[in-house]
Amino acid sequence: MEASPALIAVYEASLPADERVERKKMFGMPCAFVNRQMFYGTFENTVVARIGPDRVQALLGKPGIKVFSPMPDRAWKDYVQVEITVEVDILKMLAAEALRWTLKLPAKAPKPKESRQEKKAKAKAKKAAARPNVVEPEDESEE
Repeated sequence: MEASPALIAVYEASLPADERVERKKMFGMPCAFVNRQMFYGTFENTVVARIGPDRVQALLGKPGIKVFSPMPDRAWKDYVQVEITVEVDILKMLAAEALRWTLKLPAKAPKPKESRQEKKAKAKAKKAAARPNVVEPEDESEE
């Protein structure tokens, strides 16, 4: 799925201009991170903002705002999902609030890099699990 030009325009217009913000894509959609934590992004034709569970509850019922649920029955309770028809000033306020909220959270540690051998072993184990009745021949290059 690709973000529409209208969604990207609204997202870009509302994103805080802060040097700590790191722009990335998540599932092919533009998102913003701080301290390796996503705080603001796009999903389908909406924007999502991480503002904390209390603030999410306070905003429920406002036009164009709901709890972010990327899948049925999988609500992210500290994120709101906002229609892009909501005023840009409100989106800017939510994006700035999301940045402040997320800065209070501990930074995520970077994932350790896997060696080539670890990746190969993991892929082999995954393949074997998918086909439990098939015996794989030994790889002579590992000896």
